[in-house]
Amino acid sequence: MKRRKLIKNLTILPLSGAVVGSTIPFGTVATACTSSKIKRDIFRELGIRTFINAAGTYTALSASLMHEEVKDAWLASAEEYAVLDEVQDKVGERIAEMCHAEAATVTAGCFSALVLGMAGVLTGNDTEKVARLPDLTGMKSEVLTQKSHNWGYIHALKLTGI
Repeated sequence: MKRRKLIKNLTILPLSGAVVGSTIPFGTVATACTSSKIKRDIFRELGIRTFINAAGTYTALSASLMHEEVKDAWLASAEEYAVLDEVQDKVGERIAEMCHAEAATVTAGCFSALVLGMAGVLTGNDTEKVARLPDLTGMKSEVLTQKSHNWGYIHALKLTGI
C-alpha cells in the first residue's frame, strides 16, 4: 500500500471511533469507571508529601478537608451538566440563607475572595461602575490593610484597580 493511500485511509479512524463510542451507553462506561474499588493515592503517585495541618485554614496548605456530605454533593453534581452562573447564584443564595446573610458567594480561595469583595465594595450595586473596573475614576479607592498582610493581599486588591 502506498503512503498516500495509507494516510487517506487513516483519516477515517477518528470518525469510526466516534461512531463506535456513541453506541456505548455513557452510564455503562461511567459505572465501570466509578465502581472500581481500587483507591488511588494521587499524592504518592506524584511524589507529594502530606502533613498534619496545625497552622489553620490557609489556601496554600489545602485550605480545609472536605466533610463526607460535601464530597457526596460534589460527586453527585459531577454527573450532570449545568449552567455554572446559575449554580453559583443558587449556591450563594442557599449559603446566605443558612448564614442569615444578605448575600454569599463561593470563591476559589482567599485571593479570589479578596478580589471579588473589593470589587463589590468599590462598585456596590452600580452596574456601570462594575463595567468600568479597573478604571476607578469617580470611585473611592483608598484601602487600608494590616502591615503584616500588605505583601500578599495587596496584590489581590490591586486587580480591581486600586
